[in-house]
Amino acid sequence: MGRIAIDTNVFIHLTNPHNNPDSHIDQLLMHLTKTQPRLAVDSTKKIGNEYEEKLGARIRDQSDTGLAIQILRFWMNPDLRDTINVDSQDQLMGRLYQVIPEVDEHADRAFVYVSCQGNCCLISNDDGHIYSRKGEIKSKTRKLRGDDWQILSSKDAVTVLVNPPQNH
Repeated sequence: MGRIAIDTNVFIHLTNPHNNPDSHIDQLLMHLTKTQPRLAVDSTKKIGNEYEEKLGARIRDQSDTGLAIQILRFWMNPDLRDTINVDSQDQLMGRLYQVIPEVDEHADRAFVYVSCQGNCCLISNDDGHIYSRKGEIKSKTRKLRGDDWQILSSKDAVTVLVNPPQNH
């Protein structure tokens, strides 16, 4: 697989039975670990800072030894990250501001930016700012991203990445 971008909400949903009732996120993240992934993050550290803010305390809690926390600890290892250079003044970022104009959504723009610039899949369950706008993002970023780029929800990612349809 190489490189992948994973929105913070996917990691948060891993331990929330309401968002992960069928353990599909566990299945997805464990499957992806076998492909020796590189987690795409931004040079401006918006993604890393969001990971730390929302997941840091849980990862450092040594009393939690469950499978979900082990999965989180694996994915939050900084040694498994690829840093994508972000130019906040370039055409790609300008287009992303058109689609995600909300002032406080710096990390969401960063996730989409690194997936476009890094030519990789973005897995996001953010229905408000990313997933519901994927058609517009795809349209606005045409020619500014590679052919391997796509945005998938965690459920879609299981279908596409873990259990792809077999061609007979």
